[in-house]
Amino acid sequence: MSVYRNALLILIGAALLLAPVVSAQQVDLNQTIIVVPGDSSKSMVFAPLVYDTITQGETDYFSKYVASGTSQLTLDLNWGTPSNSLTLWVNTPVGLYGPYYDSSDGIPSNGRIALVMSGSGGSLPAGTWEFRVYGDQVSGVEDYTFVAY
Repeated sequence: MSVYRNALLILIGAALLLAPVVSAQQVDLNQTIIVVPGDSSKSMVFAPLVYDTITQGETDYFSKYVASGTSQLTLDLNWGTPSNSLTLWVNTPVGLYGPYYDSSDGIPSNGRIALVMSGSGGSLPAGTWEFRVYGDQVSGVEDYTFVAY
């Protein structure tokens, strides 16, 4: 029994010594993210667009890896039916932002939330960002698109 235990300890020790060393990304938890209305007239170029549907009370989740040195992130949630209401939340490595509503981009009742997020220190915190689209007040099924670029 002790031979197996010793062999296991040696194997674990060797694995730890041979494992590649990965440096952790340091995230400044005091960093502030600045959110301003985006230009909804701009069309995104080479950005993967998500097409989905949502119902009353449903939440859809999307994520994007934001690389180190990224200065800004443009978000565009477009459902086009102003009588329905969707809400956008953004969970970043430094905290949760939102909720954002149809009027958060400065244009009320157009069925769209267009925002630009930038870091107070010049770049956004690197890491995986999660986006939540919530069907706040939806009659039936609402089609929408979402993009983060």
